Amino acid sequence: MKNNYRLLIACILYSSVSLAQNLYPHQASAYAEIGVMGSTTHRTPFWLRANQYGIIPLSAPVGTFRLGVQGSLLLTDTNSVRSFIRPNREWTLSYAAEGVGNAGNVNQILVPEAYVKLTHKGLEIVAGRRREVMGLVDSTLSSGSYGYSGNALPLPKIQIGTRGFIPFSRRSWLAVSAFFAHGWFGNTWYVKRSYLHQKNVTWRIGKPSSRVRFYAGINHNVQWAGHTDYLPDNSISINGQMPNRFSDLPNVVFAIRTNGLNNDRITRFDWENMYGNHVGSIDAATEVLLPWLNVLLYHQHSYEDASSFLFQNFPDGLYGIRLRTIGTSNAFFRLNGLNVEFLSTVFQSGDPDQKNLQFGWGGDNNFNHAQYQEGWIYRNRVIGSPFLTRLIDAKPENRIGYVINNNRVKMAHFGLQATLANQIDVIAKVSYSENKGTYNFPFPKTLPQWSSIIQFGLPVSWLGGSWLTAAVAVDSGQLYDNATGGFISLRKTIWQTRNAAMLKKPVGRL
Repeated sequence: MKNNYRLLIACILYSSVSLAQNLYPHQASAYAEIGVMGSTTHRTPFWLRANQYGIIPLSAPVGTFRLGVQGSLLLTDTNSVRSFIRPNREWTLSYAAEGVGNAGNVNQILVPEAYVKLTHKGLEIVAGRRREVMGLVDSTLSSGSYGYSGNALPLPKIQIGTRGFIPFSRRSWLAVSAFFAHGWFGNTWYVKRSYLHQKNVTWRIGKPSSRVRFYAGINHNVQWAGHTDYLPDNSISINGQMPNRFSDLPNVVFAIRTNGLNNDRITRFDWENMYGNHVGSIDAATEVLLPWLNVLLYHQHSYEDASSFLFQNFPDGLYGIRLRTIGTSNAFFRLNGLNVEFLSTVFQSGDPDQKNLQFGWGGDNNFNHAQYQEGWIYRNRVIGSPFLTRLIDAKPENRIGYVINNNRVKMAHFGLQATLANQIDVIAKVSYSENKGTYNFPFPKTLPQWSSIIQFGLPVSWLGGSWLTAAVAVDSGQLYDNATGGFISLRKTIWQTRNAAMLKKPVGRL
């Protein structure tokens, strides 16, 4: 299946490039990157690997080589009068692919990105793996969006949605951004052939030119279907089989309960938990645009079940403020952005022994699930916030309980982005967390943890022009082994069409 998938992507990319070269305007570029990473311990420090789409191994040292391509071609005849007058109505095919090879304590070949995208007017259809972050959050400096943060390798999926916010009319103050996706978890050691359902709807009040804009949205992720040999025929599953029929999909999509009672395919657990592992957030934000500064205040209210969806886990969730400067400056130090966040997942609707809630019960046990016992994880990485951590990530003496053995967390985070001497990009992050384990398997005491990183990126003249990245990260505390690590890489654009923009190192990604 993996080979067929990669072959399909390769054929589509080859056909797209050939078609573009002969018939349509085409912009494309390709790059190669080589790097090395080391640490004072066998473990890679937290901020060298967190929110890097699963491409940085947990163990160090490691050497890495990356090869990528991206491009787009216009599928409309640009010589036609219609295309000239209405350029936003054309059909465009875009694509991107990247391969990563790591060698060292861990030897692996990964494909973190391989997709094609068809866009027309305000809509797009995407198929494949694509780097993305879900929800109202700062994507560069954030500690990570709660439910879908970019910490794990992207799941392969098919997605249809809007291209950003679409206003209801030319003069409307109301706009919407939305998508609907179906994806595949594939086979894991515990569950085979499970699916991903994913959707987002976000409303905006205010025009793009408005000084103040308000946002409200919901993010919904579900792992559903699949079969496991580790669950018997009992109240949790029917011989290890989770509901997987098309008729079960409405229960997954709308989180409703139908056709469950008196159904020999459906357990009471399925019926109570809406046929899958639901993880998401309800988001709200206010954006203020000043002459020299953009201010974004946001909150992601986390939910796992009916009780947390109805805010019985308040004040759990992610709170943040992002400041982004507007305009240019010739100063030696130019501040581009600041981000401050606070995350709480401690309350979880109360202790699981509490049964007096109006909806559901206490102990949401975030990112864990009785059927999908690997937790909210894909390819051995947490899909959501990386501060809810796996058992294997912790010190040996802290490895107790579930696969996600630390989901009662308080965390404060600070991020900074700046430019030095008009050419050196700087990103710095400092995070402090207090970690309690889980309700059922608490740590003997609250474990404090500091994690930090500083990263520099700058253009160099080597090899005819390249991009150099260097980073140093430090972990100090009681959750992880104390470690100091470093990363250095050189990235070179090896080919591009005449009109393609130079592929520079993506800001915030190692």
